[in-house]
Amino acid sequence: MDSGMKGVVGSTHVRPSPKKLGSVKQRKGQASLFKSRDVSVHATESTPKGLKGIKKVGIIGAGIGGLATAVALHRYCGITPYIFEKRGKYADFGKGTGISVAPHGLDALKHIDDGAFEKALKTGKWMEALETEAYGKVKVDASLVEWPKKYGYPGILIRWADIHKILMETAEDIGVPIKFCSKLEEIQSDGKDGPVKVKFEGEDEPEEFDLLIGSDGINSVVRELVFDPDKVFEPKPVGRWLTRAVLPATDEVLSIIKKEGEKLCIRENRHAFLLLNLGNGYAKWCAYTKVLPGDSTYVPKSGKESKDYMLGFKLYPEVQKLADMTPTNEIFSSNLKQMETPLNTWISNRVILLGDSAHALTPTLGQGANMAMEDALQLAVSLKGTESVEDGLEHYESIRLPRTTTVLDYNVKFARDQNLEKEEDKEQSFFSPDEFENYIFSTMGATKPRKPETAMQQKQFG
Repeated sequence: MDSGMKGVVGSTHVRPSPKKLGSVKQRKGQASLFKSRDVSVHATESTPKGLKGIKKVGIIGAGIGGLATAVALHRYCGITPYIFEKRGKYADFGKGTGISVAPHGLDALKHIDDGAFEKALKTGKWMEALETEAYGKVKVDASLVEWPKKYGYPGILIRWADIHKILMETAEDIGVPIKFCSKLEEIQSDGKDGPVKVKFEGEDEPEEFDLLIGSDGINSVVRELVFDPDKVFEPKPVGRWLTRAVLPATDEVLSIIKKEGEKLCIRENRHAFLLLNLGNGYAKWCAYTKVLPGDSTYVPKSGKESKDYMLGFKLYPEVQKLADMTPTNEIFSSNLKQMETPLNTWISNRVILLGDSAHALTPTLGQGANMAMEDALQLAVSLKGTESVEDGLEHYESIRLPRTTTVLDYNVKFARDQNLEKEEDKEQSFFSPDEFENYIFSTMGATKPRKPETAMQQKQFG
């Protein structure tokens, strides 16, 4: 039986024993000035009436996507979901990570919660310019400062932990229950109209929901159990690993990291580094390393091994200096992975996917959090006032699957090209960088399916 197909009745999905298969790893200004470019694409404000056929919603994962979904469902549908998170409440969520929230991400966040939007604008660093040094040539792209005029919103750089805290506090303020240390073990789905029973490790009785949302990240257990038990769509390594850290933005640090926002540096083919001013008193450095033939499994361990590795970056004295200034336990390394092929569907009865669970990306284009917030908003919009939960879910998928697949395809190509030295070996993209920027920033989550914008989408989706 294909557990990833819609309409599967009476299916039970049990997590294999870890003993057998191993465990799954674990600028500021008045926000009121900003308006959606086309408010008609978003849900209109009205008193939420709840959802017909849905009384209890469960969300697996208390990351950015899961929290944003809970807030959006509460705002638009009158539903207060229950969130389950495998980590502890005081775990270091997003430690060592900073992200960019682009105009379309901020647009989605504003329509999810105005207060969270305002806080994010005040906390993050508005993006003004990107300085790129490539093999001795320096180019400064100052067009980022024009984004508010061009797209309606700026882009911001922000510590992952800061935007997560904003969303966490927003969810808690509206009464969303969040249960930590909840490790998913089993999912039983009783048909398209039936409840979803969820068993957590150490719990005697399963939880029962009318709708279960999988927003548990790149290593999604929901995806594995329900949609991809054979791990066909499991994210694959892209041939690079990332070493990163967030540290206080002292004057000395900011003398290295451009105060305007971003600096990208490439001085030889195997390595590149990125420096970011994240705002709120923080900065981030990160280094990308191409995997060498025969070393496909090597990634330095977080901590001392990663720091020692960074101190060997002789062509990058700036990174050496920043790494030396960073406490050893604040340096992290990870193998970059992403889906190479999109899932055929995100829906199985009353179980759906969202965010990296549905379309896992590397941070190459900085789209992970942006896409997750768009997903969250669109799900609430699609379900709002629907007479049929099934229709609402299919509407959500019909809009989000084509858009995220376009982003995934472009991200996969971009990641592959980073590992190719000769221009002639690189695949011709269906988007130029400027076209992609215009597409991704100008196109928000619509409340009706769009026609395919590209030849690739026409081929993929008819």
